[in-house]
Amino acid sequence: MKLENFLEIVQVQRHDFLNHLQVISGLLQLNKIERALEYISRVSKEISQSSKTGWVKIPAVTLALLTCLNEAAKYQIDVKLTVNSNFAGCGTPGDVVGEAIEHSVGCALESMAPPEVVGRRLEIIFSENDKKYTCRLLFPEPPQSDVYQFEKRLSFVKEMLNPHGARINLAIANNVIEIYLNFPRKEAKNG
Repeated sequence: MKLENFLEIVQVQRHDFLNHLQVISGLLQLNKIERALEYISRVSKEISQSSKTGWVKIPAVTLALLTCLNEAAKYQIDVKLTVNSNFAGCGTPGDVVGEAIEHSVGCALESMAPPEVVGRRLEIIFSENDKKYTCRLLFPEPPQSDVYQFEKRLSFVKEMLNPHGARINLAIANNVIEIYLNFPRKEAKNG
């Protein structure tokens, strides 16, 4: 995760904020109150979605998620983020967790980037049980996908996670790709 990513995110958010204010101002000047309220509601939902990134208590993961949301917006990919765990007791170093998530999401976004891919939606789900923390990525399998190349790109993540007892798995069913990232709890290193 690079400082450049963080700076780009701040610049994009600043630009978007100013743009939203201009749109709302324009709608109000045109006395289109209902449209202004609808626009505010839509923007509020978008901001609420990105604010969920801070619910995970690992700063490197928050930065990775913000980077991923920024990249997804470039490709017009919808992201649904569900955070049912804050990963506070994760036994894998935070920078490793963040890099693994960022690289895995990058692979998913790249597979959905071509314009012929329909249903461009990525779902990211954070959860936990008594032994591990899980980050699941679900997205549509692109047409003519090369599973071998996809697995090869994810092998980098596997090598990064193995020394920490963390794991990555890939499943494809019903035209949906699912990546599971499993991180052991501090007290349960055998993941």
